[in-house]
Amino acid sequence: MAPPRDDFGAVRPIRRFNRLTQALLAIGLAVTVNYLASQTEFRFRQDLTWDQRHSLAAESAETVRVAGRKSPVGDKQNRNWVRAMVLSDNFSEGDTGLRSQLVKLLEAYKLEASRTGGEWFNILQVSNGLNQEALSEVAARHGPPGRNIGLILTCGTRAKFVTLAELVDLNAAKVVTFRGEEAVTSALLEVTEDRPAICYVTRGHGELGLSDTSPLRGLSQLSRQLRNRNFVLRELDLPTASEIPRDASMVIIAGPQAAFSAAEAERLRSYLYDRNGRVLAFLEPGREHGLEAVLSEWAIFSPDALLQENDPACRTADGDIAVRLLPEKIHPLTRVLREQDLPLVVTRARPARFDEGSTPDSTLSVTPLVFSSNVRNGAMFSWGEADPSRRPISFDPDRDHPGPVCIAAAAERAAGIRKGTGSIGGRLIVVGSTDLISNARLNRGGNQAFVTQCAAWLSDRDRAISLPTRAAGVYQVNATAADFWALALRFGGIPLAVLLVGLAVSVWRRRS
Repeated sequence: MAPPRDDFGAVRPIRRFNRLTQALLAIGLAVTVNYLASQTEFRFRQDLTWDQRHSLAAESAETVRVAGRKSPVGDKQNRNWVRAMVLSDNFSEGDTGLRSQLVKLLEAYKLEASRTGGEWFNILQVSNGLNQEALSEVAARHGPPGRNIGLILTCGTRAKFVTLAELVDLNAAKVVTFRGEEAVTSALLEVTEDRPAICYVTRGHGELGLSDTSPLRGLSQLSRQLRNRNFVLRELDLPTASEIPRDASMVIIAGPQAAFSAAEAERLRSYLYDRNGRVLAFLEPGREHGLEAVLSEWAIFSPDALLQENDPACRTADGDIAVRLLPEKIHPLTRVLREQDLPLVVTRARPARFDEGSTPDSTLSVTPLVFSSNVRNGAMFSWGEADPSRRPISFDPDRDHPGPVCIAAAAERAAGIRKGTGSIGGRLIVVGSTDLISNARLNRGGNQAFVTQCAAWLSDRDRAISLPTRAAGVYQVNATAADFWALALRFGGIPLAVLLVGLAVSVWRRRS
């Protein structure tokens, strides 16, 4: 009798072949999809939300395209031209959603950048033991980032530090919104700027030295900070110059010890008014500056008085004055001070405020920036002492300047009909102290942030980015135990009923 034929013996090799073919096809499909996804021309992203919350605004997309055209040309020449370094360790446990949202936003920038050609935008996650070499390189050139820094954008030798406070906004209704796109687009504009801003620093009157490294009379640290922000710094010997150079983006007057002559003041006046110039003046108490006529034309008054501050809350542990009172209407120059709750730290200061006796001018607007302590319970804690040598020092309402004392003011003038209606004219900032820019105190409080913002505002680099805010954090489901039971009954009821019917049918068929 012939042995029984095993019909499955011929089928098993075919089944093994089919399984192997399926596995190879699945692997091939995965490899092909990933390869196509790496190609820019195959990338496609459609945002289906009504407010386009997952897409870059048109202004940001255009900024990325313009930056891409500036990147180096050639095969792989522009790789990692711009690096976005996320400092993960600076995000607390409560900021996990903020960090996740920032990373997703940067991925959108990277995707948009890849469409311009090359891989010039790169994202780095920096934490303990991860990409520390890149962070050390940035810290060696620009200084170590503080604990409040969440993002660093670098391009060549330039860098922009973005704080955690710049990434979010808390409105009057206590609703936190995400401002990351505004901050990243502004930073990208700053670090990829082609044309540097040329800043002239006056000399010849005992001003602080541009390359001087001394703690009290040196500007070497400020010089490095401005150069890192794509500023070109040059000295201007105003006594011998016939006019302010035509390529000047702004002029800095850094604490003159001697007064400017009438001819020098006229050159500054002509630069400000006739050429829509930009001037940042730091004046010291007890020193004649000779710029009264220039300041008067811009409705700013800076009398020779010494700030007296007796409020313990406005004194640092070292005895310095912490000027922290801001007006209700925040100016772009002091927004960073309000958001991070930072004071200006000085040792000596003089008033610099709106000139109440100036002639009304519809083209001119003057904004006070920061004040000393306010009057509390009828007590005068701060004032401008007209005679610092008088003893004992006390407030004299007939001679002194009552507090709160404004020590910094900004003036802005519309260009007028002759230069174009509605356009921006000259800008002038007067600060009644030089301590903010000296090497010894530039890094104290909000001094550096304020001064660099002043330079950006005067040189038109305070980008007026108007981008939509987004809800902060990530979406999550908050449900109680009753909610979960309701969901379980709704979505588990039908499968459970089908299972019970199936079991009943199976039992009935077996018995029958």
